[in-house]
Amino acid sequence: MTASFELVKKQNVVQLQSVDLLARYVGTATAEIDGKVAGVAADALAAQDAAADAAASNVEALDGASTSQAAAQVASDQAVGFRYGSLAAGAADGDLETGDAFDVWETDGSGRWYSGVKTGPSSAEEIPYSDRATLKVLAVSLFTDLAGRWIPLGMDAVQTSGHSAKGIGAARYVYDAAVDAAYVEDHPRSSVMTANGRGFRIAEDLIDAKMLGARSGQDSAAAIDETMQLAYEMGQSLCTLYGEGAAPYLIEGLGKTDPTDPGSTFQRGVMSLRPDVQIAIWGATLQIKAADHDKNGPTMFGHHKWNWPDLGNAGVLGDFTLDGNMYDAERNPGGIPFDDGRDGAGVFDEGAVYQFQHGISVYKSSGTITIGRAKCINMRGNGLEIGMTSSTDNWIAACQIERLDPADIFREALGIYNCRALTIGELIWRGGNGLWVALLNIERHSNDDQIMNIHVGRIVADFTTGLSPTERTPGITNAAEREAARRMTRRIVSVSDFYDLFVDNAFDGRGINVTIGELIGVQACLTNYNFANVRIGRCTLARPHDEDMTGHMLVPENGGSVDAIRCHGVTYDSEGAAILPTGLYGFSFDASPRITGHYAHAIWISNYAEILIPDGTIVEGTKKSAVRLDYCSGWCGHVRATDCGLTTDRAFAVEVWGAKGPLFVRDPVAIDTRAGASRTMQGAVMLNGASVNHVEVSGARNLNTFGTVPVVNVGDAAVAVGNMDMAAPVHGFSTPVAFATVNSGFEVNGNVVVGDMAGAADTNISVRAPTGYKANVTWLVGSEFRYQIQQTPDGTQQSLRATGEDVIVEQRSLAAGGMDFPTITYAKPMRIGGFALWPTAAGTWRTKAAPDPTTDTAGVAVGDQTGA
Repeated sequence: MTASFELVKKQNVVQLQSVDLLARYVGTATAEIDGKVAGVAADALAAQDAAADAAASNVEALDGASTSQAAAQVASDQAVGFRYGSLAAGAADGDLETGDAFDVWETDGSGRWYSGVKTGPSSAEEIPYSDRATLKVLAVSLFTDLAGRWIPLGMDAVQTSGHSAKGIGAARYVYDAAVDAAYVEDHPRSSVMTANGRGFRIAEDLIDAKMLGARSGQDSAAAIDETMQLAYEMGQSLCTLYGEGAAPYLIEGLGKTDPTDPGSTFQRGVMSLRPDVQIAIWGATLQIKAADHDKNGPTMFGHHKWNWPDLGNAGVLGDFTLDGNMYDAERNPGGIPFDDGRDGAGVFDEGAVYQFQHGISVYKSSGTITIGRAKCINMRGNGLEIGMTSSTDNWIAACQIERLDPADIFREALGIYNCRALTIGELIWRGGNGLWVALLNIERHSNDDQIMNIHVGRIVADFTTGLSPTERTPGITNAAEREAARRMTRRIVSVSDFYDLFVDNAFDGRGINVTIGELIGVQACLTNYNFANVRIGRCTLARPHDEDMTGHMLVPENGGSVDAIRCHGVTYDSEGAAILPTGLYGFSFDASPRITGHYAHAIWISNYAEILIPDGTIVEGTKKSAVRLDYCSGWCGHVRATDCGLTTDRAFAVEVWGAKGPLFVRDPVAIDTRAGASRTMQGAVMLNGASVNHVEVSGARNLNTFGTVPVVNVGDAAVAVGNMDMAAPVHGFSTPVAFATVNSGFEVNGNVVVGDMAGAADTNISVRAPTGYKANVTWLVGSEFRYQIQQTPDGTQQSLRATGEDVIVEQRSLAAGGMDFPTITYAKPMRIGGFALWPTAAGTWRTKAAPDPTTDTAGVAVGDQTGA
């Protein structure tokens, strides 16, 4: 067997021509190598000839001649097993496998030096390096051995079998005159000075971190960091880490602090991404060695912006796991998130938190930050942090994330700050404790920040496994009580801007355009404060567990529960007073949401124009009205609300508290499945307050509700400005009635009570009739007439009573004065002052003291019955 190699150097780029041996070490097929050879320009080969001629004299001086240096090197090499004294010795070494290359420095006195290749279990062939047409690559064992090797002149490339272990991190290295001691100090894992003072550096088109010493189960931080640095220096846009072994790659040591901020001890990442370099990590877990840190561990992949202000097109690709090791037994034996933000009295102060640990953190990029399929677990801070808050200079132009699977994240899985465009395919919560803020947090901290054009394909979170951190109840100072107050309920999404007041109290357009394609959450809630044009596609939220949320911050707490979705346009002044900014618009659903369980409101929107709640919205079992709209405009379609409210606070399908423009409420239905006083639904719609302008309600329905009126209106001023749907009067009021324009009657299906009992004035009920017509007040039982009081046009007042099929006048007060006696035949005695008086069948009047008579002739006749 023979093997041939040729080294071609051009502009410090080394091309290798090879067959079997090189293919074995670099994993490249012979055909591919031959293709590279074919592409080498003829002028480059010619230039190499001259260089090779000069090197040949040095080679010949060593070939076949023994020197004192050679003898010393042979003894040294044999002692550590680098070289063999004969070809047979190499062939007999059982540690070498067929195809392995090795070096021979003959110990027979000839001083001859050459390479061999093992061709079988106990056979080998010589590859003479002195042949210019053949070998120009020295086969050595490990990179870590190179510093002790004597690499002869003319041997300008070496091929290792691994970095520090055979078969892991094999790579090719080339001689480079620019590689000196200073270069090696800066690149200790990818370059070396040999025993005879020659500098070699790695020369791979695609560098894997294992080539620089990254090892499963060992500290690999420096190797990974230097891999990205090499790719950056070499102009390569990609480097890799392909996982090997079951153990994680440990990330040990402290993170870097910012030298431009000498007062800060915040660690900005053990490793840093490099501009326009993407590292692809496949099948590997990177784990912080948390026991190295007194408090929270540092970020893994940070952004050392003092060295590289703009990351450009940087990123972490592949399919990988970043483990912050928050539950490290040495640092945190209780398994509870490290609570370092409280003073000795147990009072929590967010500013006292030592630092937040993130998986990946980026602050500035004018290109696109790209992240693959990331699993972020056991993080004290965020899984991913995109952008820097409160900064005009640090922002992300674009970010693309394929998928994020977080678990046991203390702060938030994905935090987005100061980012102008971001797309993430899926965000799937994998369970565990934590999430102080939210699974997805989109947050402006100042008017300098811009967050816009955020698109999330799918968010899924079941929070019934694990509990919130104790920091969410800052008012509880007792540690045991804090622990008992932890809850499953957490925010799945938080979109917010409430740190700075808007200039002139007008929305500035810098927090806008958030789209979520699908939202699925259990024991989950969502908030949006002061962002415009927020759209949600398919939405399913459920809260099967009724947890008391009193005292919990960073959730939309409402009466001890939480609202499922809260969208409020409100800021606060320095004294905490609410201010309603102008210009906020757009909170909508692209598909019908389904919200069930122990929420307060299912949807509560305040101070937004252009809202859209689509037909088919389903809400079941909330403690308050299904939908509440405060000072909004837009469209609320068919909402089917079932069994909402409490017996002490009965609810509606839709509540309207004022409106800021046209607001249409269409076909809401309130359904109660219980009976009697246990029913909790009052009706379909309640209109509140005197500012219910431009509201139109139609098609409201009640089904077995406690209340009988589908639409309840509260507020006198609203009555004079609304509209009324007369298509089906049995439905009741659609909106407040304007008497000047309504020309038909209406029915009230329920009790009517009038009068202001808190006032100091008479209560009047007026019955009016046009000139020439009677004004009547009528009583009916069922649909049958029973009694009526009439005011006739001539001023006469009379009362009518139904007796069977006849209607008789019981009493008549004439307009001219006097009294008309009623035309009544009494069939029973009259009781007057304790006596009964009655006419007998014979026409005689008789009287009797109580008790009542039992016969027609009882008692005594009245004394004078002549009628005079």
